Amino acid sequence: MASRFLSNFSFSLVLNLLVKLFWVFQIEVTVQNVLGTEAYGRYFEAFQFAYIFFILLDLGISNYNNRTVAGDASKLTSLFPSMLALKLILGLVYIAFLAGAAQVMSYDAEAQRLILFVGVNQALMSLMLFLRSNVSGLHLYKTDAVLSVLDRLVMGLICAAMLFLPWLDSFSIDHFLWAQFIGYATAVLLAFVTLFNKGIQPKLVFKFSLLKDILHKSYTFALLFFLMGLYTRVDSVMLGRLLENGEFETGLYASAFRILDAAIIFTVLLSNLLLPMFSRFLAKGEDPAPLVRESYRVVLVVATILPLATWFFSDELYALMYKHNQEAGGPLFGFLMLNFIPMAFGYIFGTLLTAKGEMKLLNLISVGGLALNLALNFWLIPKHGAMGATAATILTQSLVTISTIYFTCRFFKLGIYDFLSIRVISFVVSSIGVFYLVAKLEWSLWPSLVLAGLGAAAMSLLFRVFNWRELLDMIRLGKGSSSTT
Repeated sequence: MASRFLSNFSFSLVLNLLVKLFWVFQIEVTVQNVLGTEAYGRYFEAFQFAYIFFILLDLGISNYNNRTVAGDASKLTSLFPSMLALKLILGLVYIAFLAGAAQVMSYDAEAQRLILFVGVNQALMSLMLFLRSNVSGLHLYKTDAVLSVLDRLVMGLICAAMLFLPWLDSFSIDHFLWAQFIGYATAVLLAFVTLFNKGIQPKLVFKFSLLKDILHKSYTFALLFFLMGLYTRVDSVMLGRLLENGEFETGLYASAFRILDAAIIFTVLLSNLLLPMFSRFLAKGEDPAPLVRESYRVVLVVATILPLATWFFSDELYALMYKHNQEAGGPLFGFLMLNFIPMAFGYIFGTLLTAKGEMKLLNLISVGGLALNLALNFWLIPKHGAMGATAATILTQSLVTISTIYFTCRFFKLGIYDFLSIRVISFVVSSIGVFYLVAKLEWSLWPSLVLAGLGAAAMSLLFRVFNWRELLDMIRLGKGSSSTT
């Protein structure tokens, strides 16, 4: 069972990384280069505005459904019609809410049209996530992995055809949005076909009692998702609303943010791996501390090497990707990528608190993070634009992560030496030294990155930052124990 789990996780990780890298570096970067900073900034603000309210599309349904179906697959047949009806109703509520919110925020007619178009695509994506929760609940993990990247693959191929083949005079944001619509619709259709082949009929039956039960069991998760969405996404909206050149500053911020957003997929997938394991350890009364320490050290290596690479070579990397605003974009990119450090560690420790059921605490921390982020953005954005929003984001995420780590250490009796040992400090300091020395050589970009990256990786081995064998043994133990119930 453990080997099967690791195989499925590896398959999903590789598939997501390949398609995500293709989407981010070949499609999104090219789209922004073609459209220009301001036009893309207009789209990005609309996207972030719509994403903030994404929770209205779900309200914890997918999480509830996944846990219920995974526990007893026979419930899928009776549960699916009611769940599907509820998802469609929430989709309509979400679109109506977006329309009203855009009016309240005084967006012009074109911005409102973009917000609604993005909202329709978000509703399709939410429906796809719900259908995937049924597929994974039936333990069709590799099918779910394919569905998880199919939308991006389809929309990426469509965009590539329009961007790189000489049959379209100009590429607009509408082309980009229609490609997304087709990608999500394709994934939804294939998910329906998969479930239909398993005997699930797409009927519609609305039950208010089911919505009440879902909200009762999942509202804390839904609230946490909403609060995290606010303090991690509201900066782009505030850039557009607080500045006269808001579209330009938002586009500049988007160019740096997309790389951070792509990089964080590593820790998202790792947290998805750790959540059931932490839950199993706690349910059986076992100490999760050894797994926390090893997971932390794995993340430490990535959270050291990646920000160092983007800090020391920010100008070169930014110029490699973007044609416009390289002088301003390079420093912003290097600064914003520092946020990967608190974000990556926040996923690890936040996942453990989630497994412990400390949702009220996590929501209180998020409320504090939101208040701080809003205050910092109102203060810094008018003075420093995108760089001010970046500073606000890093400060907010750092304090949220520090709070999360503090309570994790308090609950599980972890000490500072568990995370700041001599080995860890030596690895971080030596890695900084490696990147600094390589940057001083002033070689071309790729030889410098390879040499510095290999040097830092060698430091992790030299100081034995983590033990792969011990980590894999704990993973096998966690999944093995879960497979016996």
